[in-house]
Amino acid sequence: MVKKKEKKIVKKAEEKKRPSKPDKKKIIPEKKKKPNLLQEDMEEISEKELENFKIEGIDMEKLKTKVLDIVAKRGDDGIFQSELWKKLKLSSRDGSRLSLKLERQNLIKREKVLESGRWTYKLKIAHVPVGTKSIESAPCLICPVEQKCTLEGEISPRTCPLIEQWVLTELSTFKKTKK
Repeated sequence: MVKKKEKKIVKKAEEKKRPSKPDKKKIIPEKKKKPNLLQEDMEEISEKELENFKIEGIDMEKLKTKVLDIVAKRGDDGIFQSELWKKLKLSSRDGSRLSLKLERQNLIKREKVLESGRWTYKLKIAHVPVGTKSIESAPCLICPVEQKCTLEGEISPRTCPLIEQWVLTELSTFKKTKK
């Protein structure tokens, strides 16, 4: 019996030498962060919200023109939404809302793509702006017999050698710029 008591005393002495077990960590609830809007949530933004969307201190018409210009210059390749917002120094929230607004106005197309393991949007121009450069050299603008020209007449756009040459020249120029 004495041995048992000695063992208990030795055990208690060893326990005192050991560092005490750390208290259970207090669980402090984190402040709830405002969740980031997912792209799917962005789709649910009402028409009215998008219609009235403005960025404080920014001329929205100038911004819209700048966005459309940048997207149009990228052509068929388009531009990643995030890349565009970085160029324009906009927050992703403002950029996403702006792209949705422009898409709903049928000015751009948003294509969902998987890039580096993440879903994102690539922006492309919906309607390529029409240029006047090609028609500036149209022979009809300076044709001396333009008043006599009709579809069924002796002088006709269907049989005009000047128009034929102009179309062939424009076509070859267009093919060269596409390459």
